Amino acid sequence: MNTVIKAIAERRSMTQLTKTPSFDKELVSTTIKDVLKHTPSAFNSQSSGALVITGDVHEAFWEEVRHRVLPLVSDEKAIIRTNKKIDGFKAGDGTVIFLENQTINQSLRERFPLYASSVDLWADQGQGFVQYGVWLALHELGFGVSLQHYNPLIDDYIYDKLKVERHFKIVGQMPFGKIAGEFSSKSYIDLSQRYFER
Repeated sequence: MNTVIKAIAERRSMTQLTKTPSFDKELVSTTIKDVLKHTPSAFNSQSSGALVITGDVHEAFWEEVRHRVLPLVSDEKAIIRTNKKIDGFKAGDGTVIFLENQTINQSLRERFPLYASSVDLWADQGQGFVQYGVWLALHELGFGVSLQHYNPLIDDYIYDKLKVERHFKIVGQMPFGKIAGEFSSKSYIDLSQRYFER
């Protein structure tokens, strides 16, 4: 099987993580930079960005998420599930926070008024490319990964505490680490309903 297809087929959302014994922060950094550098974007705008947090910064981030989310959860079972998920994210090696440069996208609207209404769509597609590329690359390095969306609830913390400039929109969070939970199977819709040829 093609290695790219193999990575796509094997990838799962892993929410129960733990620390990798020989965590190589530099390798993760280089890998994510390579994905950012080489992923295509509309007009080669390169508007997608990423902040990688590890160690104490990563753990404090997930405690802050917990602090903000739990008051919004009233059901006792949901509280238990939420705590378990956040514990799983926090126990991992780090988190990739995905960013979208709104200054670049506004510039595209101004430079190409004919396509202005499509800029947000294309930015979302570019984000999807980057996020999936990072996910597959981290999977290839042996990490468990999932994509989370605690924004906008956590946005001001990211801007103020993690010093992200405000022209970046917070798009999502990708905790990663050694897989500690079950590797689940997937069900599939019959491809005859999704793939067509003429």
